Amino acid sequence: MRRLAGLFFLCLSTVSALAQVQTVGDVSFAVPEGWTYTPAPNIGAMVLKADKNYWVMAVYPPMSSSGDATQDLKAAWTKIVLAGPDYRGLPPLPYFDIAHTVGYPGKRADGASVNRATYTRLYVLETGRSFIPVVCFSNDGIVLNSQEYVANAMLGSVRLAPLKAEPIKNNLSLADMVGHWSSGAGTSMSFYNSSTGQYQGTSNSFYGAGYTIAADGSFTYKMSGMVNNSVARDDDSGVVQFEKEFVVFKGHNHVVRYRFLNLQRAIDGSTVITFLPPVADLTKISYIRDSEIWIRSAKK
Repeated sequence: MRRLAGLFFLCLSTVSALAQVQTVGDVSFAVPEGWTYTPAPNIGAMVLKADKNYWVMAVYPPMSSSGDATQDLKAAWTKIVLAGPDYRGLPPLPYFDIAHTVGYPGKRADGASVNRATYTRLYVLETGRSFIPVVCFSNDGIVLNSQEYVANAMLGSVRLAPLKAEPIKNNLSLADMVGHWSSGAGTSMSFYNSSTGQYQGTSNSFYGAGYTIAADGSFTYKMSGMVNNSVARDDDSGVVQFEKEFVVFKGHNHVVRYRFLNLQRAIDGSTVITFLPPVADLTKISYIRDSEIWIRSAKK
């Protein structure tokens, strides 16, 4: 396998392809907007540069699965990351489940190079009898994390034939939103006496909400849930409006504003919209923690 540093310089020195969906053998994937795609033998590589920082994502052909994602991750790390002299040994524990994507499940792990010049994150996407390795690396871990939401969108697009990847939509129209969408979240907090340490109770908060949007832009909304162990319900109706990067639900009772991030097709065929809070300064939020997911089920 090519050394990671060599892969980075390859990305910088070759002409990029413009198509948003690319393939490596039986694997297809979407290239995020603004990233440069560089085809290479048995690797689909994407690179982004900003000042002194860089990010590289590389999709590899599938490997035979052992049936254990942790063992698959170790095998891929050995074959890909340890192929050159920059890294030594397996990545440190823990190995995390892949979350916040609409694609295949799997595991991920991180590690720094021996001289701390690069930081690598390896994902293994479990497709059944095989898994798809995806490597992301940058000049350090904090820089790599700043583009984690982009990596998650790309990972969610990866498909093994006969399935085919679809582009990541970074713009939204009313036609995209027609139908019924559901969202929800929940938290649970336990309380203990600070003096005695005895358990005192639990506060549960959760909700499930649904928006039904018509082709003329009108919507209806219903929510039910619990806030601090008390039942909560709400409903509204109104019109959907678009204000630059914001989607506004102008109801009779509430006006709710979201910042649109992307739209993707999930592995189960459902459509998923990711919204962010409507803050002006995006550096104040976490793309992973603060995002809100809306799901429209696939047509049967």
